[in-house]
Amino acid sequence: MRMVSAVGVFCGIVLLRIPLAAVESQVYHIAMEGSAPYYTPELATVPVGNPIQWDNQTATDHTVTHKGCLTKKTCAFDSGSVPPRKSFSLSFLQPGTYPYYCRLHPLMRGTITVIEPKVSAGRMKIIE
Repeated sequence: MRMVSAVGVFCGIVLLRIPLAAVESQVYHIAMEGSAPYYTPELATVPVGNPIQWDNQTATDHTVTHKGCLTKKTCAFDSGSVPPRKSFSLSFLQPGTYPYYCRLHPLMRGTITVIEPKVSAGRMKIIE
């Protein structure tokens, strides 16, 4: 965890060093399920820099495979086989849209959209 602190003197008043905790990234969970829509949520929007975790809640293996892995385009991620009650995590995808599927069960499909936070009037907003 990063810490931010300050010490200073202003008009004869001593300002004490007070640690402030930095904002932690939120982990976005996606469940792998045995029935439609199979990945829940099927369409997910995640701010850039936040980790994404797929949790296999079924009794069979699954994969989380970026569609680009089957084409000559860039393969952004491929989990390999994820056993029952295990998970697969990604961190720091670049902004963009990432359709994915299960190599073992091609009907299982989902899409991750990674967005940049929008800064407006000095405040940061996450647009979903």
